[in-house]
Amino acid sequence: MSVGLDHKLQIGFDEGKFVIRNVEHKESIQDQINHEFQSYHFINLFGKFRINWSVLRVILFVDLFIIIFAVLVRRKINLIPGKLQIVAEMIYSFFTNLVVETIGEKKKYFTPYIFTIFIFVWICNIIGMIPIPGNLEPTRNLNVPLGLGIMALIIIHYSSVKEKGIVAYLKEYAQPLKFMAPLNVVGELAKGISLSFRLFGNILGGAIIILVVSNLTRFILVPVGLNIFFGLFIGTVQAFVFTMLVLSYTAVAIK
Repeated sequence: MSVGLDHKLQIGFDEGKFVIRNVEHKESIQDQINHEFQSYHFINLFGKFRINWSVLRVILFVDLFIIIFAVLVRRKINLIPGKLQIVAEMIYSFFTNLVVETIGEKKKYFTPYIFTIFIFVWICNIIGMIPIPGNLEPTRNLNVPLGLGIMALIIIHYSSVKEKGIVAYLKEYAQPLKFMAPLNVVGELAKGISLSFRLFGNILGGAIIILVVSNLTRFILVPVGLNIFFGLFIGTVQAFVFTMLVLSYTAVAIK
């Protein structure tokens, strides 16, 4: 059943002034959810490829931010570290220890990959907190978590083949009995699907809760706390969970 509402939060510019205010709005919660989470701006690339520009532009911004951050840290590396270098080294050392404890010292070269996954997913999860019209979390669009899950599966199985050899890798699918090979294949595919849908469901669910509560309270106080909770806390937790699952699946595959 649709619930009629007559207000929404407006953030933007009006006659050259930046405004944040409640305005009359006749859409129901259901209509707002459909508009918020199903309406995207698409563009045709080279007149052939239809691209979701609403999501892609945020991903490009996240990528640009990570590149700039890496360049700045690289340029400011000194024997006596500055604040930026200290923060970067603390985070990187934390993930280095996780990789060493999970996979082993000899596989420490996985650290940049694991570290990059966490930073990318974390920024994608919390970027929706920035009050910019049209801004959204890329991870609440299924294509992004699914793409990350597929990428993780490809790297996991490539690493497994590289570590064990193609023959030993294929033999593992026939364990403990040969007729279970199809089930083992399905099980491996299910890892990528569960990895993707876990992240997608948590981020999308949090965004819907914020939208519903915001309408019910006319965007006063409570939604601000919810936005911080779901955006910062849940976003950080889900980024860490996604990263740790990728790391654990990698450890199982190559050991």
